[in-house]
Amino acid sequence: MSFKRILLLPFLLISIFVSAQTARLNGKVMNSQNEVVANASIEISPLNKTIAADVEGRFSIQVESGVKYTLKITSAGYNAKIVDDVTATAGEDNTINIVLENKTLEEVVVRSSVRKETTSALINFQRNNASLSSGLAADFIKRTPDKNTGEILKRVSGTSVQDNKFVVVRGLGDRYNAAFLNGAQLPSSEPDRKAFSFDMIPSIVVDNIVINKTATPDLTGEFAGGLVQVTTKDVPTKDFLTLGVTLGYNTNSTFKDFTSNGRSSTDWLGFDDGRRSLPSGFPSNRQTYASLDSKSDGLAQKIEYTKLFRSDVYKTQTTNAAPIQSYSIAGGIGRKLKNGGSFGTVLSLIYRKSMLTFDVDRNLYQADGLAIQSFNDDQNKNNVNIGAMANFTYVKGKNKISFRNLFNQYLEDNYYTRFGPNIERGSDVRLTSSVANQRGFYTGIFEGNHQLSLNNIKIYWNAGYSLNQKSQPDLRTSAYVNGGIGTNTPFEWDQDDSRRFFSTLKDHNFTAKADITVPFSLFGQKQNFKFGGSTLVRFRDFKSRIFRYLEATSAFDNNLRYESPENIFDRNNISSTGFVMEEFTNNQDKYFAMSTLNAGYAMFDNKLSDKLRLIWGARLEYFEQFLHTKNLSAQRVIINTEDYKILPSVNLTYQINDKNIIRVSGSQTVSRPEFREIAPFQFFDYESTFGIQGTEGLKSTDIYNVDLRYELYPAAGEAISFGGFYKRFVNPIEFRLSSESVLTRRNYSYQNAKDADTYGLELEVRKNLRFLGGESDVFSNFSVFANLTYIFSQVRFDDVSLGKTVSADRPVQGQSPYLINGGLQYSSRNSGWAATALYNRVGNRLSLVGYTVTGFPDIYENARDVIDLQVSKKILNKKAEIKLTVGDLLNQRILLYENVDNARKYTPGTDRVFSSFKYGSNISVGFSYDL
Repeated sequence: MSFKRILLLPFLLISIFVSAQTARLNGKVMNSQNEVVANASIEISPLNKTIAADVEGRFSIQVESGVKYTLKITSAGYNAKIVDDVTATAGEDNTINIVLENKTLEEVVVRSSVRKETTSALINFQRNNASLSSGLAADFIKRTPDKNTGEILKRVSGTSVQDNKFVVVRGLGDRYNAAFLNGAQLPSSEPDRKAFSFDMIPSIVVDNIVINKTATPDLTGEFAGGLVQVTTKDVPTKDFLTLGVTLGYNTNSTFKDFTSNGRSSTDWLGFDDGRRSLPSGFPSNRQTYASLDSKSDGLAQKIEYTKLFRSDVYKTQTTNAAPIQSYSIAGGIGRKLKNGGSFGTVLSLIYRKSMLTFDVDRNLYQADGLAIQSFNDDQNKNNVNIGAMANFTYVKGKNKISFRNLFNQYLEDNYYTRFGPNIERGSDVRLTSSVANQRGFYTGIFEGNHQLSLNNIKIYWNAGYSLNQKSQPDLRTSAYVNGGIGTNTPFEWDQDDSRRFFSTLKDHNFTAKADITVPFSLFGQKQNFKFGGSTLVRFRDFKSRIFRYLEATSAFDNNLRYESPENIFDRNNISSTGFVMEEFTNNQDKYFAMSTLNAGYAMFDNKLSDKLRLIWGARLEYFEQFLHTKNLSAQRVIINTEDYKILPSVNLTYQINDKNIIRVSGSQTVSRPEFREIAPFQFFDYESTFGIQGTEGLKSTDIYNVDLRYELYPAAGEAISFGGFYKRFVNPIEFRLSSESVLTRRNYSYQNAKDADTYGLELEVRKNLRFLGGESDVFSNFSVFANLTYIFSQVRFDDVSLGKTVSADRPVQGQSPYLINGGLQYSSRNSGWAATALYNRVGNRLSLVGYTVTGFPDIYENARDVIDLQVSKKILNKKAEIKLTVGDLLNQRILLYENVDNARKYTPGTDRVFSSFKYGSNISVGFSYDL
């Protein structure tokens, strides 16, 4: 049996068909504070049967398809509710969400239809969240063209996504956002930045997504933009097995020439098979290799060690770029056990592959605007991604235990050739490079929910481990220069920029959390007191080594200088008259780091009246960060910082009526330095043409947040909200050009600015078009949604340069001045047709902070319009679906420019192009089938 068939076997075993005559009715019982009502009693008529909800308020029962039923839901402390006209259809996900109101002084039985009850649940989803938030439920997600969580997040108000995976909330990127999966905080999936790659999580397994935009004490204090909470399915209410395949055509790349160095036999799985590894017989550290210089036969030994490096890795191959490919399989089962409990499993596996080619123009300028470098890169990127998820959940009575696992493996191999004039050197430059990045990410989380009989006290806990690995195996550059710009003189090998770089990074993360919620009564209203604590412990080990080829002796054969990049470092050329390897790894090129974040909190959720709700409290966080390395003089460098933060927050909600709400919030949060930001390790990124270095002594950023929002929920699935926010940052950390940079050697580091302010306005509209149809119901299949975020930010800093203090004002690094999302969606359950048109625009944002006093303007990313289209049709008795998708229809150029006139918008002829490229439009056809 082949390897691929073995992979599919576990999923095929969970395929179970439902009976055509019966259907399963599923539901969830919640209260008006968005809390689950565990063990609620559900009486089903005319079955004359009563069942109990589990610890998460969920229930499920088998009924006859098409028959109308009446449900009566009761629970201590709540008014009874009767829901009429409940039906279920065989083979479909028949789910009803029920909202119970707190018991009034007089016994009241509330009667409702199933349509009205669905409306209440949709309103309840966002309306009754403890903090100001935006979210999407599973029923909306199913109607979008999105394949993964990264794409889904584009639909949330005030949110954009970079590279289809990194979330930007309220124009604040990376470091100002946090990610939670099923209640547990996720570490960064990117070793060199504080960000989580949301494209790891397939949309089919998502139950809901909520982005908290204001803080509450029970959540981490390390965010300012948004805290993204993704909840996946655990005990499926309906067994499912879905297979999917998508093939895509990129207008720049597909079926065109694709050039690369040779790849390993396991690249297609996202793993290098050792082809790119540092030779196993090579000395384990620089000191051992350098000590050979003092030996009489040291050169001979170095030559033999140099021959251990593979030289065939420089050989190139040209093929046709294959179509973009994506394959997925996801399945789930839910079983009732004889002991009254239930067990559920959700599994998924995704495989993606793409071969993309595009040209990049890169320029560096003098202060007078003269281009001293004008390069063109021919990029060839091969990407492979494998993601898997496995969730297991057991529920019995008032107890639930889950074990959730997420794994992702990613390999990007980018081969590019660069050509262009370098005026400073007085020659044309030709450079080839192969950059392989291999990343692996795993997280496993145990969690439990328990409700005690004593006063209905609730206990929640989780414990998890995650491993984040990244390696850059054999990053190669080969550079050549000629005798003069535009001349026909031969290109000669450039010793300094012909390098081989190897690095490995491992992050180990341990998390634990426990919460206890104690309900009590005050002012005749139900109240909650919640307290708990959490810990997050991280360990990082980073190692790198860097080499270059040198002339072995003065008897060097000068003819070798003119050999091609493919042959110049052939084994036959490694000799006393040829090349030998030099290692110039620095002491700073490795470090060990660890950090601990311990927190405790107390929070009150007070219902002051039927209309007024107050959530308030404080969080105490203790953070310690340790890093060990050595400086250039081989002296030990130890960075050890610690701080205590008390982070108060308050959220006040005034419910004018069932459809109108006003929210006010205030909080203090924090953003702390990452390991990479404080490590003195230096790295020159040839692709981006600048160097990066960490900075010892970075301070944490204190952030003060104020929010005000008005919300209107006119009807089922409809929402209108308008609000404003203000944020003040003290000591914000920015990625900024270093003052010692020169025109052709720019170095960026992380620095604290003095302070910054951000002001913003948000408008969101989600509206069904049924009101246009009069007596006709055709427009009820159409809905429009749009959100607009306008942001003004200003940062202040003091620079000491040229013997004087300089102050300036500009936006926060990475801040977008505005975000626009809009779309028209059509979905017909009867016909199976669906269509979506989406529009996105992100305003000019500050990408790289310059140093204007020494002639380095800030670099901005220009705004661009992105339009995505999709049409889909349910076929084969609605068990299958086919989708046609056009991504980035306009294919506008991605443009980064030096903002010479400080107007913050691109002014052709004045502002100067720093880099410019087009990825191409993607046209794909997808097919999925539900077994």
